[in-house]
Amino acid sequence: VGGVFTTGFAGYKGQANDSSTVIVNDYDGNGDDIVSIFGGILDNSTPTPVISGLPPVTSSATTSLQSAEGTLELFGGNDRFEMSYGDLSGDPFAPNVDANLDAGAGDDTVIIQAGSIHDIDLGDGVDSVVISGSGTQVGNVTGGIGDDLISVGILEVEEGVFFSEPIVGIISGGEGGDTITIGGGNVEAVDAGAGDDQVSIGGNTAIELDIDGEAGNDTITVSGNATIGGSIFGNDGNDTVNIDGGTVGTTISPGIVDLAGGADIFNMTAGHVTGSVFGEGGGNTYTVSGGTVDGSIYAGSQDDSVSISGNASVGIDPGEGGEGTDSVGLEDGDDTFDMTGGTLAGAVSGGAGNDVITLRGGTINSFLEGNDGNDQILVSGGVLAGEVTGDVGDDLIVISGGAIGSSVSGGAGFDNVSVTGGTITGGIDAEHVHLSGGTIGGNITGLGPDTLVIDGIGAVDPLNLSDGVLFSGTGANGTITGTDLAAGGKSQNFTGFDNFSSDNSTLRFNGGIQGINHLNLGSGSTLFINGNVTMPGSIIATNSLIDMTNGVAGDVLTLGGLTLNGASIGLDINQQTSQSDQLIADAFSATGANTIIVNLLGTPQFAEPTDIPLIVSTNGPVTGTFSVAGVPGTPGSLFTYAIVTGPNGSVFLRATPVNFGIAAAPTSATNAGAVAVAIEALYGINRDALDADLHLSPASGSGMVPVSESFGVFASGQFAHTEHDGYNISGGGLNGSGPSFDANDFSAAISLDFNAAKHFQFDNEYGLNIGVFAGYASTDVNLGAFRGFDAIGEGTNKAGLFGGYALFRKDYNYALVSASGFIGGSDVTNGVLGTTGSYDTKGYAVTASVGHIFKLGERTRFDLRGGLLGVSFRGDPYKDSGGNEFGKSKLSFGAIKLEPGIYGDYTLSNGMVISPYARGELQQRFGYKNTTEIDTREIDFNDADFSAALSTGFNLK
Repeated sequence: VGGVFTTGFAGYKGQANDSSTVIVNDYDGNGDDIVSIFGGILDNSTPTPVISGLPPVTSSATTSLQSAEGTLELFGGNDRFEMSYGDLSGDPFAPNVDANLDAGAGDDTVIIQAGSIHDIDLGDGVDSVVISGSGTQVGNVTGGIGDDLISVGILEVEEGVFFSEPIVGIISGGEGGDTITIGGGNVEAVDAGAGDDQVSIGGNTAIELDIDGEAGNDTITVSGNATIGGSIFGNDGNDTVNIDGGTVGTTISPGIVDLAGGADIFNMTAGHVTGSVFGEGGGNTYTVSGGTVDGSIYAGSQDDSVSISGNASVGIDPGEGGEGTDSVGLEDGDDTFDMTGGTLAGAVSGGAGNDVITLRGGTINSFLEGNDGNDQILVSGGVLAGEVTGDVGDDLIVISGGAIGSSVSGGAGFDNVSVTGGTITGGIDAEHVHLSGGTIGGNITGLGPDTLVIDGIGAVDPLNLSDGVLFSGTGANGTITGTDLAAGGKSQNFTGFDNFSSDNSTLRFNGGIQGINHLNLGSGSTLFINGNVTMPGSIIATNSLIDMTNGVAGDVLTLGGLTLNGASIGLDINQQTSQSDQLIADAFSATGANTIIVNLLGTPQFAEPTDIPLIVSTNGPVTGTFSVAGVPGTPGSLFTYAIVTGPNGSVFLRATPVNFGIAAAPTSATNAGAVAVAIEALYGINRDALDADLHLSPASGSGMVPVSESFGVFASGQFAHTEHDGYNISGGGLNGSGPSFDANDFSAAISLDFNAAKHFQFDNEYGLNIGVFAGYASTDVNLGAFRGFDAIGEGTNKAGLFGGYALFRKDYNYALVSASGFIGGSDVTNGVLGTTGSYDTKGYAVTASVGHIFKLGERTRFDLRGGLLGVSFRGDPYKDSGGNEFGKSKLSFGAIKLEPGIYGDYTLSNGMVISPYARGELQQRFGYKNTTEIDTREIDFNDADFSAALSTGFNLK
């Protein structure tokens, strides 16, 4: 080795500085030298290096940099310079080199593990310097020409990697592809110099000033908790800046990332940039998936790409005037922007060029604008607080998801806007608009020829437009296919349209003037008209419907022309006021089979036919073939209709009541239910009286409770459910079966029985029982669906019962007469007329029966009973909630009844007696009359006259 200079202080026992001074003269540094300083102080106060100033044993070991500094030169060769702790009486002692180090030419290695030294110049060659130790202080470090390695705060040894915090001045890489790695400590600044450099700043490193990549394709990485007091400059070359942690700049003095010229790459996954990021050059790529940029990202002047994702956050650079709005400015060039997550405090501006801007997630708290050029703006997710603007150029804007807090505007140029999903709070302004899905809160404006298309192609979400949306343009044309725009009662308005065509779709005009010159309603389409609508143009309706039914008669549709071809027209008609919805057309023609559908309003008039004006032609008579029908399941279906020609060739509608008999069905069925439950209650009392007085079996008659020798009390009652196939209706324009119904019946009565034969002591030969009773009966009737009506109606009747009976017997022969009156009230709901009503009821029933009991054996008896029944029931006239006049209702009939029965009784082992029975009932009615009046017209409800029944059960005593 050309020269070795080593000082080791283990076991040093010097007594004074002057006696322990080591002076090295005539040092020749040429060659591959090794200079190792283990503790001590190197003081170059003379022209040649001198090691002096060793402290006495009694003094404290301290290091310091002196202002008077010289230079330690290693000259040529692949030299090695080391500084580390020495040993002073068993204690570590750091060296203090009060001089600069010039490593000279050659591939030199400098290792500073302890102590202090002034500036280090590595010189030319592939040099390396490793600076570590938390107490280490080094001045500026310069790499020189060559691919140098500069490491600060990191020491790699066999035992592992150790991080420390030395203090270093400015690090300059010089020319060459340098690698600068700083894992800790405090560095004044980093200047990588010319060449393709690698700069990595991590750990708890603090860079007081800037990091400058200088010329070359540099890579600068900041991570951990590193802090950069200034800014990062990439300068010329295709640089890459990675921010994976740490902080660039301060709040008081924000730091920027300036990529400068070249096709640069900026990656950020974490950390904090207190200023903005500038591309300046072109072809830059920005990928931000985390961290925070307080300022903005300015992409550069060429074809740049910006991607925002994850939890990234980008703010707004206010600029010199404080009026900045952008979080991302793509600037000139054909740029690409893609956002899937994160937050932008400001806007995204495309700048000049044909840009592609995609928002798939995240939040933009301002607007999104393409600026000059034929831009594409694609929004499929995320939240945009402001508007979307294409600006100058023929732009394409596609909205398939996400939420836009304002409007969408194409700007200058021929722009295309397509919406298949998502939400737009405002409206759309563009020359061509395609709507198939999504929610749009405002109007659709700025339309041109052949530019409004509404269909379901590619729909992501259902199409939901605002009620009263305005479609406007100049010479505009449009089509709608397979879309229900009128759903939920929503309406639309048009202005500036030459043509508009509808195919299997719905529209609604809610009053006012509609600016369409030619409206084509194609197959399966429906145009709803609410209020008075004027359209100076014409309508051609082919296999479609113009529906003016809205529950209010008197709406008027005024047209320049109307052509019907197999079309239908729905109209509201009020018979009482002779009002109807009307169509008025300057020119009118009709071909094919056309239909007028009547929605009858108000109180129907069933007394006589009514003529009402429908279509008025101001230019000649109305010609064509029309059929008319009421809306199924409404009062309009209770009439037949005919078209009648009126003055000036206008069309009138003649409504003739024919099917209104079913409107009286709820009243009739309720009356029948009231009579049925009253009769069953009366026969129940009769049966209980017979069982109590005749003792058909030991187990029967047990319900009688004696109150004295001659008087007893018994209770009667029933729950019953019956199903009825419906009456045969005649009158009211209907002859045939009526609606089916069911009834839930309840009755309860208490009877006082007087045994007259016993009281007057002739009971040995005859029996005579006389009884009176009182009770309650109710029926709840429901009528089912019929002739398009979901339910014909329902009714309830509640009545009080009272009456009496007399039972005479001799041996096994008996006779029973009874009578009952019932007074109550009915409440009905009429599903045909959509009304309710109440009326009082009263009626009576009389029975007479004779019978004979045959003893078939010791345990069985046969009871043969027969007799007569007479019933009369009346319901008072009433007016329902719709003003319909119902006259009196009546139900009456007589009947012959035969009731055979067989009884048995058996004693059980526990002494109880079980008495099974079976009883039949055969009834033939005569003189049946069940009528109801409506609007002075009487409707008959006929039922089968013969009935048979069988009941069986047992009594247990």
